[in-house]
Amino acid sequence: MTTADNARDINSIRKALGVSQITYYGFSWGTDLGQTYATLFPKTLRRLILDSNVNMTRPGFDDFNLDQDPPFNTNEDKWFAWLAKYNDVYHLGATQSAVETLFYNTEESLENNPAGGVVGPDEWVDTFEDAAYYEETWVEWGQVFSDYINDHNTQELVDLYDAVDGPGNDNEFAVYLSVLCTDSAWPTNWNRWTSTSWATFEIAPYATWGNTWFNGPCQSWPVRGGPQFKVHGGGRVSSALLIDETDDAATPFEGSLVARRLFPHSVLLAEPGGTSHADSLNGDLCVDGTIARYLQSGSLPTRKPYAAWDKTCKPIAVPVPPSSSSAANAARSAAANVLARQGKRVTAAQLPAVRIS
Repeated sequence: MTTADNARDINSIRKALGVSQITYYGFSWGTDLGQTYATLFPKTLRRLILDSNVNMTRPGFDDFNLDQDPPFNTNEDKWFAWLAKYNDVYHLGATQSAVETLFYNTEESLENNPAGGVVGPDEWVDTFEDAAYYEETWVEWGQVFSDYINDHNTQELVDLYDAVDGPGNDNEFAVYLSVLCTDSAWPTNWNRWTSTSWATFEIAPYATWGNTWFNGPCQSWPVRGGPQFKVHGGGRVSSALLIDETDDAATPFEGSLVARRLFPHSVLLAEPGGTSHADSLNGDLCVDGTIARYLQSGSLPTRKPYAAWDKTCKPIAVPVPPSSSSAANAARSAAANVLARQGKRVTAAQLPAVRIS
């Protein structure tokens, strides 16, 4: 179940289709898979597009725990500051600090009194973690936070939790662990996990322990991981388009800088200041136009050898709370798109209504 095993499966599918080359487009872990495939089967690639790149030089424990936790905390803080900016809409506090305090106090209060008997502290964090992934969730998720605090709307909170992280994903989680725990060696001494987590928690409390427990089974996974696969693009991959927002938390931007070094014929399209993860093909014409030209003709922006990246696009604008029913519907649609990208099946009825203030 390693990433390299999955890459070989893709090549088997290519052979079965009877084609000499494929176009590969990967998001998030798909960039891990894409870089691995490109290393193993470089001549079979016609085009290679990788959005939000995993740092292939970092073992799983470092990459999926230590590297993620601080930027997740930073991005959640940005959402708190945004909620404070629109305090006249959400009524959660006029400063980032006030909203942050309210969020963590509410999390603590749920320990002995879970909302609806379902949403305790862990579920509370999981419900709102998408705000650190995708800015397009800020309006809808902010409304649910506000409605729970100000209107005691418990059902709305439970419904959103069920939509984003409810029971039923056991197979998905098992596959995630099967790949992650065997791709590289993880610490087997639980003291290493706890000491590192407490140290990280001091500077990044939001997601640290959630991440620790989520990846924790790798500590005792029955098949030991490693050695880690070594990606080396060399000159064998003729072209690649890398895309990333510089403040992406799930796959920190350093991963795209590393991928650019590993694949010397690649170009990196950066979106400075953007916090959304794997957000291409989502309406940014600068980004999407670059992708379309590459897919159609193989044309890429000029690589700039002495620069950190090769092309810049502005990220999609930070959302504004809706002031009309059409804007509210757009916010609901954006939230549904986020869930669809995560592989969730969601209907309009599962998304709570946006309250117009």
